[in-house]
Amino acid sequence: MKKHIAIDLGASNGRVIVGDLQECTVVHRFVTQNEVILGELHWNLIGLFAEIKLGLKKAFSLYGDKIGSIGIDTWGVDYGLFDSNGSLVSLCYHYRDARTDGLIDIVSERLGGKERVFAETGIAFQPFNTLYQLAAMQRDRNEVFKVAKHYLSVPDLLAYWLTGVMKNERTHASTTQLYNPFTKTWAWDLIDEMQFPRELFGEIVDSGTVLGPLVESVRYELKAGKEVMVIASAAHDTASAVSAVPVVEGEVPLYISSGTWSLLGVELEKPIVSKQALENGFTNEIASNGKVRFLKNIMGMWIQQECVRHWENQGETISWKELDEQTLLCQAYSGFIDPTDNRFLKPNGYGNLMVDRIDTWCEEHDMQKPSSKGEYMVAIYRGLAKAYAISVKQLVEITGLPVTSLYIIGGGCKNTILDQWTATETGLQVYAGPVEATALGNIVVQMLAVGELDSLSAGRKALRVEQKVKCFHP
Repeated sequence: MKKHIAIDLGASNGRVIVGDLQECTVVHRFVTQNEVILGELHWNLIGLFAEIKLGLKKAFSLYGDKIGSIGIDTWGVDYGLFDSNGSLVSLCYHYRDARTDGLIDIVSERLGGKERVFAETGIAFQPFNTLYQLAAMQRDRNEVFKVAKHYLSVPDLLAYWLTGVMKNERTHASTTQLYNPFTKTWAWDLIDEMQFPRELFGEIVDSGTVLGPLVESVRYELKAGKEVMVIASAAHDTASAVSAVPVVEGEVPLYISSGTWSLLGVELEKPIVSKQALENGFTNEIASNGKVRFLKNIMGMWIQQECVRHWENQGETISWKELDEQTLLCQAYSGFIDPTDNRFLKPNGYGNLMVDRIDTWCEEHDMQKPSSKGEYMVAIYRGLAKAYAISVKQLVEITGLPVTSLYIIGGGCKNTILDQWTATETGLQVYAGPVEATALGNIVVQMLAVGELDSLSAGRKALRVEQKVKCFHP
């Protein structure tokens, strides 16, 4: 059986991982660099591609002809625009860039209201959705926008640079708020009313579609074999992670994909676009198996990460072990935040630090401000656990599903404090793991594509056996 390469790009770091369902090895890790240029926040795509190729070189050097395929997953909503010659026409904006501020209401009014947009796309209203990013491009960079002939999400774009093949993978397309989960194609009515050119939006392909081999120049550079295929895996990282939820056959797979964001949800056969789903902020994205990931976006470890970055910028050395110890010592502190508040979305800025926003939140809600690093962590973790509990209750009310357990997957599941507090707040038995869920799910989809697995459930069953999963009781 071959090994497979998962290129997994998160909002903080990227990894090139080689493995199968038994074992994964990170052969290269790098920062997913972004830069502020004249007040605008952009991803350094060329730098990311260079890091990916460096990781692939290491992978082929170590494993050679044992490698059968490559799959790419990244965060959602971000994209590149290409001209008729296949060249980028602009820098790639970061979803946290401020240019979309205020556009939700403007665009919604233009399209007949939020209820209409939600009914057609099933996507919750977030300022970073691709719909608003393209509206901002149309407004602010219209001459550039008119030159564009092809829209490619970030993972589609990277796959294009590896293969020369332009396709739009379905799970990622479903995050744009320009995809219709009922017709299973682009939301053409909305696209037309926004006066976005139809030609921008190309063929949508399912997760597991074989795109083709590496282009000859890249294959030569990487010293890769001709037989290695690039596969449109579950290109949205959450879709990949959910593919690796190690559920028991027949169990309702309630999950939290925990990382920079916390994505809490469940797999359904059909979208839910009810008024209650809209008002509670739930979204309908597509899973790797074609089902619907009915979920809610909750701010995750981003808030913690920004606090730590600030302290490190002050010259302090932060030990995660010591930070956990301080957190446990500060459990008596009663303050907490609401991580769904959009004030916590932006990165640290001059005069606008994450720790200051936490202070302000606590003061506004008659809570004592944190006075130590441990208390800041308590405020964040307790706030996350409470937000999870509220969202679980809402999900159960909307879907009517019986829920008895919760799977926390991804890097955030290593935080055993939050795992336990989540079990206590939700009243559910919590299973934590696998840590490398995104890469493993990416690999599961690749194995399905090449015939090494006959079903997603078989892959999940194997992961339950092979991967370490911890259990936390309320």
